[in-house]
Amino acid sequence: MAKDLRDRGRIEFELKFTGSPAHLAALPACDFVAAVAPQGGGWERLSSAYYDTMDGALAAHGLSLRLREEAEGLVQAVKARGPDAASRIELEISLARAADFPLATGDEDIDRLIADCGDRIRPLAKTVVDRWAAVIPFKGAEIELAVDLGSAEAVDGEGRIYSGSIAEVELELVSGEPAAVFDFARLLIANAPLRLSTTTKLEAALALLPGTDRVGKAERLDLDPEMTGGEVLAMSLSACAMRASALQSALVDYRRAEGVHQMRVVLRRLRAMERIYRRYLKSNEIADLAARAKIFATSLGPARDWDVFLGETLPPALEADYAPERFYALKAKAEAKRAEGWARATAVISSPDFTRFLIDLTAAGSLQRWRTGAKTKLERPVIEFAPRALDRALKKTFRTADEVKGVVDLAARHPLRIALKKLRYPVQLFRDLYPKDRRKPYMSALSGLQDAFGAVNDAVVAQHLADEAAAGGGETAMRAAGFISGYKAAEAREAAKKIDAAFAAFEKMTPFWRD
Repeated sequence: MAKDLRDRGRIEFELKFTGSPAHLAALPACDFVAAVAPQGGGWERLSSAYYDTMDGALAAHGLSLRLREEAEGLVQAVKARGPDAASRIELEISLARAADFPLATGDEDIDRLIADCGDRIRPLAKTVVDRWAAVIPFKGAEIELAVDLGSAEAVDGEGRIYSGSIAEVELELVSGEPAAVFDFARLLIANAPLRLSTTTKLEAALALLPGTDRVGKAERLDLDPEMTGGEVLAMSLSACAMRASALQSALVDYRRAEGVHQMRVVLRRLRAMERIYRRYLKSNEIADLAARAKIFATSLGPARDWDVFLGETLPPALEADYAPERFYALKAKAEAKRAEGWARATAVISSPDFTRFLIDLTAAGSLQRWRTGAKTKLERPVIEFAPRALDRALKKTFRTADEVKGVVDLAARHPLRIALKKLRYPVQLFRDLYPKDRRKPYMSALSGLQDAFGAVNDAVVAQHLADEAAAGGGETAMRAAGFISGYKAAEAREAAKKIDAAFAAFEKMTPFWRD
């Protein structure tokens, strides 16, 4: 339904940023804004209410319904995500009076959906913001710079209200080329401490409700077999940009361990995209993004490793019969190491470099400059493109397996674990092109192999971390580390026993993308 809205609605092209209310309140009067907007801007108050059913019937179709009070009167808007991370589709209608809400939009499907919801539609959230806005001429384009400062409220099923602040900057293209918005955004973040955001005001308000999952799940791509390989790449880049942007808060503001984990996952997924497509591209744009993603992911590594050590490795040891009191000093040292890792992780994700990376990644999905000079094979339907990409990844995996076959040392098998991970990403990307019953056995076998290799790798890493935590802690700490290394080594040996037989069976399976 969101796709149908594109034909009737207006497409907004904008980038949104968040920051502290204090920093954003000072932005309209700062020297940078005075230089780019010499004519100044103006303030207005905007009050908006967002409607849906309690079970999110509109949201399930990718839509939001808003009623806003503006200087000109009441405006109803139906919104949906656009074709990329920087686009929104909006269908606006002016209302003479509030009693007319919701007014028919003229889109039969949307009007039928709203009518079917009937009196179940209710206000779920409200925002009130003071907006300062100025139109800025920049590189042949006109861009509206808007600063929104205010509050959001969300209502739960019992009628309880939860409140929070709103502090956002929006850059909306009024006229000209979208590239100008990205160029201005890079200039803006060099002059203000901002974080790129793809979260709507409605989503931000609903996130105030208790029990909100701050990490969430990555949305699966809605692939059409008739899409081209290039279209899938553009969609994947936008999806990575949106996911990484959404995870910043979970990592920096809420310090969720799963936030670090999922940020590393999305950065690895971007690198997997680059591997799949590099042979078709002349441009180095995506290769550069992948290289930067690797640096960021590496910076998050210590936080993730110590999270796993303290959350999964140590608890069984503390419950063991082997003098658990000996582990407390080791645990304290590990906690300090984790704190160091998290300090590094939050500094990196909060940095202007990471914000610039997200702007560049969003631009890659939106502007698609990497298409210049690309091979024509990129324009094949994805249903033809995917099997070739998957076969190449599988061939590399089997070649790596041959290189480590017969190797006893568990650490020496690490290259095969990496090869399997590199295979899994394209498999996950293209899986929905094939029937579930056809792909499920193959993906289950691949997942089982990865779990076995993961157990071996976790054991090896745990032994190194135990030794690092014990360093300088005396004989007691060293003995505790030795105990951990011993039982993790035993776990690794048990996991390793399953690998050879499981991989032999996997090699004999017919890949689901082959007829």
